[in-house]
Amino acid sequence: MTSAVSGNSDSVPFAGDSRWWAAGAQVASVARFEQVIDALRIVQDRVAGANPPESELVEVAEKLDEVSRALAVFQVPETKQVVGHLDVPGRGQSLVPAFHVDRADGNSVRGRVSFSRFYLGGGGAAHGGAIPLVFDEVLGRLANVGGRIRSRTAYLHVNYRAITPLDEELTLEARFDSEEGRKRFLSAELRKGDVVLADAEGLFVALREGQP
Repeated sequence: MTSAVSGNSDSVPFAGDSRWWAAGAQVASVARFEQVIDALRIVQDRVAGANPPESELVEVAEKLDEVSRALAVFQVPETKQVVGHLDVPGRGQSLVPAFHVDRADGNSVRGRVSFSRFYLGGGGAAHGGAIPLVFDEVLGRLANVGGRIRSRTAYLHVNYRAITPLDEELTLEARFDSEEGRKRFLSAELRKGDVVLADAEGLFVALREGQP
């Protein structure tokens, strides 16, 4: 087993950037699309925390349907879609909480994440299934930067150490620990201050030529 190669900030796309680099589809106005995603995140939170009368639900459903129909005519293949390729926290994906990068190189990344009402599991705590989503997003991105061949998650083990609160800024730090052939081993911790809320170990396997 070999240790990870020392990081070089000049060759790592997201080094020194508060956002997480992503290449792919182009969009006329990144700021405008990011505004749409931010609004969608807020809608998710409002729906998760709401208990309105039936009359209001009918009106809300109609408005959401109107938005859906407006976007229907702009559907494109996966290779041309914007979500998942934006150079913004969370890559414009509303499923996973946005991860804001503070420091990064080819072998490690440190940043901030917060779980909003949409991710409530109960009792004021983030849903246990939302935490692996964040770990997989961050570890998966780190496994693929620095010119490495793209990989996919083969294994992700998460230990829950303490309750993860909602609406609080938490710290997440991840490392590229080692690699052996096509296998890449990474680890991460989610913290509130000095308290470890959860930690993870992941195995990512580099794709062979022609693999999707």
